[in-house]
Order: sequence, then C-alpha cells, then structure tokens
Amino acid sequence: MSYLLQYARRPASIVRRSRTARIDETTLLNQPDFDGGAFVRCFVEDTTSRWRRRGLDPRIRFELADCVNSIYLEFGLHSPEAGENALFKANVLINALHRFRDALVEEADLAARRGS
Repeated sequence: MSYLLQYARRPASIVRRSRTARIDETTLLNQPDFDGGAFVRCFVEDTTSRWRRRGLDPRIRFELADCVNSIYLEFGLHSPEAGENALFKANVLINALHRFRDALVEEADLAARRGS
C-alpha cells in the first residue's frame, strides 16, 4: 500500500507553509458552509541545521482563532524545565479536547434523540 502514498494529498483545509519547520500548518476549524475564519495555526521551527549554536531557541507559534478573536499560547524550550512545561501544556490541551469531544458526542446524541 505504500506506493499509494505518492498520490496522497493534504486536505484543502490544511496549508503547509515552510520546509524549514517541523510543522507549519494552518488548519480551518469549520466545515466550508460554517466557515467564518476560525483556524488553528501550528509552527515549530526545525533547528537541525544550527544544532552547534547554543542559545537559539526554535521559533514556536500556536494560535487558535474563532471568527473574531485569537489567542497565542507560549511553548518555551529555553531550558529543560521550560521544555518539560511545554510538553505538559500540550498534553493538558490534548486531554481537555478529548474530554470536550466526548461530552459533545454525548450531547449531540441526546439532541438527535430529541429531534433538535
């Protein structure tokens, strides 16, 4: 099946912007009929080519926007403790989203049964 990967394409909602990043994507958060500009922007610079120089933190950007407002979350890697905290923060967000999705599924099922 690996030969099929050459034909794989990213969904239209994901835009990759850079080749010098581990991730550089902007993903739309709504389906086309509901889109009002909400997105999540993820950027983590790939510093592989400058590994010998110390003190240069990778550029990291995490932005979450609805149709009106946006927030930026900081994920620092300037020390081992900051890196540990950055991973902790990412895991907290992931876990919160999983719990939110589970609750949303339950409420959507209940709404469907009610005929809403």
